[in-house]
Amino acid sequence: MNIIKQKIHTFRIIDRMIDLLVLFISIKPSMLLVNLFLKISSTSIAIPSLDIGLILFIILIWMVLIQIFENGIRFRSTSYMQIFQNTTFTALATVTTTFSINSLFGLYSYSFPYILCYSIFTYILLTLKRFTMKYILSTLREEGLDPRNILIVGMSRRAKGLISQFEIHKEYGLKVCSILDPDISKHGTSLNGIKIIGGLARFKKTVKDLKIDEVFFALDLDINRNIEQQFLFLDLIGVNYHITMNESVYRYVSKFKNIKPVSVNYYGISVLSFKSVPADYFKLFFKNIIERIFAIVLLIISFPVLFAVGLIIKISSKGPIIFKQKRVGLHGRLFHQYKLRSMIVDADKMKEALSHLNEQSGPAFKIKNDPRLTSIGKFIRKYSIDELPQLVNIISGDMSLIGPRPPVPSEVENYGDYETRRLSMKPGITGLWQVSGRNHIKEFSEWVRLDLEYIDNWSFLLDLKIAFRTIRTVFSGSGM
Repeated sequence: MNIIKQKIHTFRIIDRMIDLLVLFISIKPSMLLVNLFLKISSTSIAIPSLDIGLILFIILIWMVLIQIFENGIRFRSTSYMQIFQNTTFTALATVTTTFSINSLFGLYSYSFPYILCYSIFTYILLTLKRFTMKYILSTLREEGLDPRNILIVGMSRRAKGLISQFEIHKEYGLKVCSILDPDISKHGTSLNGIKIIGGLARFKKTVKDLKIDEVFFALDLDINRNIEQQFLFLDLIGVNYHITMNESVYRYVSKFKNIKPVSVNYYGISVLSFKSVPADYFKLFFKNIIERIFAIVLLIISFPVLFAVGLIIKISSKGPIIFKQKRVGLHGRLFHQYKLRSMIVDADKMKEALSHLNEQSGPAFKIKNDPRLTSIGKFIRKYSIDELPQLVNIISGDMSLIGPRPPVPSEVENYGDYETRRLSMKPGITGLWQVSGRNHIKEFSEWVRLDLEYIDNWSFLLDLKIAFRTIRTVFSGSGM
């Protein structure tokens, strides 16, 4: 399954998980309300506590009927009234079904007050949840959820169909940035409001300049003389691509043995999808959630350290406490990386003057005993305390806890296609390179090799191993 399809399925799974959470949240209030009512009414009827069997029985019925009646519903394109009516119908059907099955089989003779009260609570919370989801998705209309930049090659009827559907499903963040077409007469014109900016000679530059995440080829491949080089380029830099089905497709598929294509359907348009980065979107999505939660917890725990070190930095040297620097993230997106300032003010301006001391090969720059470091800077670098503000970058979604090293723009300008693949995953505070003796690795090619090894072999287990090695590296004082 390709990444865009995985995004849609992930969204639906999360939606159902929230429904399940609401169903569990409603249990306690409904029990308290029934018990309070019985106490006020002074009834002599003794009703047992709500047991686990009845809870699971009711929740199962709710989830089955929600799936039946709301399968495929799109909150953003559905009115509040329709959502209200649909939820009301689902609730009534659930209550009726629950009572009918319960009475027919005599499962829980004492349960009618509980079922009724629980259904009311659940109905109210589910309605509020759906209204909230619609509001959030409406506000996400322009940017979408975890937006992905899309390039379409070819101005065809299939391309028009894709663009129309991506517009309808804006909440998924599928943003068509541009269109390329080999026909010169079409250059400068527009398709569904998207401008055709030029021909295929601009392909590589467009992919890099517009930070493209996915490419759709919607033209006869025989027209494109450089199609094989374009496929190889996308494979090399780690950008997924899709080919709308036509007879010429099969002629090219057999030439690419390294990446197995998957046949999928985009809103009635059949395409072959090539996944250049092995990482599964489902797993990456949950990696991001777990790391953001961990970053929030760690930021709270480390706040006293940040406050104390920040105070020392402010007192001991001139300049801001936080150092902000432009870095390059996923597929070339620029962001500001935050660190505790460990160097003197304007240290970047001294970089050229100190270039003769650079101990690294290639476009990277690193000096072991950097003269720009302040006294406190040497200490916080040694124990990686200066990296703590990057937890904010994780929370904002620009970085991961574990991933390739985030390069500076000047470094990326000197990248070839092979090195550009390092940008096919979110950068991290720590990674395989950082825990493999970064202070002893002098060759830039070795940095790249380790980062690509991480990208091509990523798993939760690998992240766990790197995390434990990072802890050991930090406490040993060897720096990160």
